[in-house]
Amino acid sequence: MSKFTKGKEERLLELLSEELKLFERMREQTTKQKDLLERDDMTAFDKSLDIRQELIEKINGLHQESDILMQSYMSYCKTQSGKKNEAIDKLWEGLRSSISECHEQNVKNMAAIKEKKEEFKKRISELDTSKKTLDAYALTVPGNSELFDKKT
Repeated sequence: MSKFTKGKEERLLELLSEELKLFERMREQTTKQKDLLERDDMTAFDKSLDIRQELIEKINGLHQESDILMQSYMSYCKTQSGKKNEAIDKLWEGLRSSISECHEQNVKNMAAIKEKKEEFKKRISELDTSKKTLDAYALTVPGNSELFDKKT
């Protein structure tokens, strides 16, 4: 490829800018999820997963086109006549940084979710044991036992 047209350049700038905005929202959502996990607000956390999924779908839709244009831009920059566009390079670097921040926080959130899951398993097991103990106790104590006060 010898030429990266002005139209392609403008479209790439537009796409990268939109992707960066979406990744900023994704980063905010991922940080919010961290806070929700810390507060044990699983209902709000579940809702935040839906929002995050919507962002992912929007990003994926944009990325298909921007990836093709970015590859074309990079090929063009490698040619003798290729000229780098500082705005594209700046957006690209911002996007890479935002993706990295999202990934790092997501890894931490996944570890926290794993801990919560183990915590909930333990609680469920303890509740199950308590229920079995109470059920067994109810079977061994006669209903008309004189050992207990009868208050009316």
